[in-house]
Amino acid sequence: MPNNKLSILIFILFTSFSQLVWAKTNNSKSELTVEADESLEWFEKEKYYLAKGNVILKKDDVTLKANIIKADYVFENGENILKKIIAKEEVILTKDNTKATGQYMTYDLEEKIANISGSFQTFSSPSGYVESKKIITFDNLNNKAEAEGDVKIILSNKTVIYADNIKADFESNNKSLKKAVARGNVIIENKAKGRKSKADLGVYNAIDEIIRLTGNVVIINQKSKLSGSKGITNLRTGISNIVGDKKNKKRVKGTFSPIKKQKKGD
Repeated sequence: MPNNKLSILIFILFTSFSQLVWAKTNNSKSELTVEADESLEWFEKEKYYLAKGNVILKKDDVTLKANIIKADYVFENGENILKKIIAKEEVILTKDNTKATGQYMTYDLEEKIANISGSFQTFSSPSGYVESKKIITFDNLNNKAEAEGDVKIILSNKTVIYADNIKADFESNNKSLKKAVARGNVIIENKAKGRKSKADLGVYNAIDEIIRLTGNVVIINQKSKLSGSKGITNLRTGISNIVGDKKNKKRVKGTFSPIKKQKKGD
C-alpha cells in the first residue's frame, strides 16, 4: 500500500540532485579546470568560453562531461564572473556516488536554476534511480523542483514509482520536503511484495504526514483489490483508507481472493 514511498522518492530525486548541482558552484577557492579534445576558445567580445570534444570540467569533487560546454560570464570588479553554464551532447555530471545524465544541461548561477532535458535523462544515487523523458529542474531560490515526462523512480527496496509529472516544495531554512504532488498515471508498485497503487493524482503534505490519492484510485495487495474515488494514507499510523464519492454516486469496491497454500513437493 502507498505509505511513505512518495515522500522518499521526492527526497531522492530533488534533494540529492540539488546538492549535486550546488557543489559545482560553491564558494570554495579550488580551481576550475577544463580539458577538451578539439578546442578551448575564449570569446572576449561576446563574453563566453567554449570547449568542444569530450570536454571534462572539474571543480572540487564534481565532474561535468559533455561534447560541448559553454560558460557565459560578465566582467565585474576586475574579474570574470560566471553567470551560466550550458552542456550539450552526452552530458554526465558526477559527484561521489551520485550521477546525472542527459543530452542538454543548463545551470543559471544567478537564478540558481538547474535543468537537465532531452529525450531521456537520468539521476542515480545509492538511494535509488530516476529517469525522465522530458526535463528535471531544481529552483534553489524558490525552493521548488520538478520532473516531467514519463517519470520513473526505482527505490533501493525495488519499489517503482511512475508519474507524468512530479513537483515538490521545500522549506527554505533546511531544505526539508514541505509538499509533493505526483500528477498523471501515478503508480506505486512493488512486484516482490505483490503491492500496487494507482491514481490520477497523489499529494503529500509534511505537516500532517498524509498522502492523498484522488481519481480512479486502485489499491492492490497480493490478490486483494480496492477501488474508489479517493485514497488516504496516514504515515504516522500506517493506516490506508479508500473512500467513495457520494455526490457522483461512486461507491467503494473490493475483491478479496484467498491465497492458496502450496502443497508439499510443489
